[in-house]
Amino acid sequence: MSLHDAPPALPHVAPVLHWRAPTMRVDTSCDTANFILDGDKFFLELHRHICKAEKDGKGATIRLAYWKADPALKLPAVEGVAQRTLAQALSSAAKAGVKVQVILWNGWKSECFVPHHHFWREDWTAWLDKWKHLLTEWAFPAGSLEFKYHSYAGTTLHPFTSLHIKIALFKTSASEDLLLGGMNLGEDYKSSTTHDAANHWHDAAVHLKGDIHRVVGHYWSELWAGKTPPAAPITPDRSGGGKAVTFVTTDIQGKKAERDIRKELVGHIQMAREFVYMENQALTDPCIIDALVAAAARGVRIILMVPHPKETVLGDYSGYAYVMNFAFRAIAMAGMTSFTSKSAGKVKASDIKDCSLRYEGWVLSGRSLLLPPSPQVQKMGCLENDTYITDLEKRLHAGDDSLMQSWKHPNLPFRPASQFMNRGVHWKLKTAWMGTWEYLENITAIESESFSMYSPLLNGAKGKSPYVHSKVAIVDDKLAFIGSSNWTYRSMQFDAEVSAVIQDGAFVKAMREEIFEHWGMPKNVSQWRAAAEQNVGKTDGKVNIVPLTLADLAVSYTSLTAWGSWAAGNMI
Repeated sequence: MSLHDAPPALPHVAPVLHWRAPTMRVDTSCDTANFILDGDKFFLELHRHICKAEKDGKGATIRLAYWKADPALKLPAVEGVAQRTLAQALSSAAKAGVKVQVILWNGWKSECFVPHHHFWREDWTAWLDKWKHLLTEWAFPAGSLEFKYHSYAGTTLHPFTSLHIKIALFKTSASEDLLLGGMNLGEDYKSSTTHDAANHWHDAAVHLKGDIHRVVGHYWSELWAGKTPPAAPITPDRSGGGKAVTFVTTDIQGKKAERDIRKELVGHIQMAREFVYMENQALTDPCIIDALVAAAARGVRIILMVPHPKETVLGDYSGYAYVMNFAFRAIAMAGMTSFTSKSAGKVKASDIKDCSLRYEGWVLSGRSLLLPPSPQVQKMGCLENDTYITDLEKRLHAGDDSLMQSWKHPNLPFRPASQFMNRGVHWKLKTAWMGTWEYLENITAIESESFSMYSPLLNGAKGKSPYVHSKVAIVDDKLAFIGSSNWTYRSMQFDAEVSAVIQDGAFVKAMREEIFEHWGMPKNVSQWRAAAEQNVGKTDGKVNIVPLTLADLAVSYTSLTAWGSWAAGNMI
């Protein structure tokens, strides 16, 4: 099969999705959904809604919940209102009688002591002092402007958890509006949709109206009240809007952790028939990666948009790149035509009887993922793979990462981050009595039809390429994930995250085509790879999408930066 041919119509048996009883997974709807691409459009929309609430005055409400918020953020001018800071905009709304409530993550702890982060503890101190200054220096009506600093922490000991959500809720006499996505409230997140050295931040959000506002508003209220974890609303369901939406979260504050974003995403990847498109700053969650490998094995096109490991504007990417190197190989092996093994030399797919990805101890753990040309993949539609992935998700959901333990590298600080290091490829030749095992890190020169990772590259400007920060996933033009959650183990397992799963084909297709046009790529998914390959070596001084290679993701095992990233808990 050529990379550009349509995927084969395999008799894939879709997994049955038996939803557990999560506390904050809610099926609801929205009346309208508007996709927001990049920061300039988002902050314009944010300011517009603050102005509407201010104009409405008493009775209107503004409720925010953010991982990072800078009062000095300059909001762009909107109709009849000049540019002003976030602090000035919220203060003016409060003076007009609007009830303004803001939840901020209490960044005094954990990450703020880690030097390699973009911000330091002193930054947070300055921000908190600025917000407190508003309360003491401005004459606000009683109760009109309130702040709470949320010290998010789970019952499972983990030093680097955070309230990573980004939510803005507005209620006026005319409408109820929700802004949800990847942007925090800071100058760093601004960018036009035309990326260059000065507009390097790529992000996404969505503006929703309808019953989803009630659902997310209830979640916000539970956070405000200090509920651990937030519970789903018990009021009657007022859904019935034109677009189905599922609201899912990650939250480990209670004894029974919520990890429903991963379950929702993995379940839909398991049912993908044509393609999966994802954008994020990294891909490290083992269950998501294995679901993508299984999808690629049955002919689904996988397109993963990440920052360029060697050229991203935010500098060192080695912590992510080291883990993603193994993910790259695993997905490539799902469509390989040949590869070179350290012990066996060059191996062709046409000579192989069966093939699988395995972990040390796979006989006892069951951690084996079948790959073509194994006959089960073709005849049964990867039913064994679906069973394995579903079981893995259930174990991780319950907090059991014992299957992630590395035998080869047992002393790594966080086992899931290193879980690919003890993974290998097992294959049996048609002419052999026994199979051959090789560590994945010793598999090179992979020729494949399932290469999956791409990056925006600003050619001619070393280290100035866009940083992909959006948290987007699209499956078969049927549904789209938009929210705060990264596709990393940490976001799936520890941080407080939110995501809206919009199930409306017309919206999803229009959203995908807008993203593809934004990147200068063809709207036809089947033409993506060829177009990206044509961009390699361009010298036009523009941002072009290029395919990543193993060399782009190469990181030395002795890289102190990579190990330091893991030790800080940021890269798991």
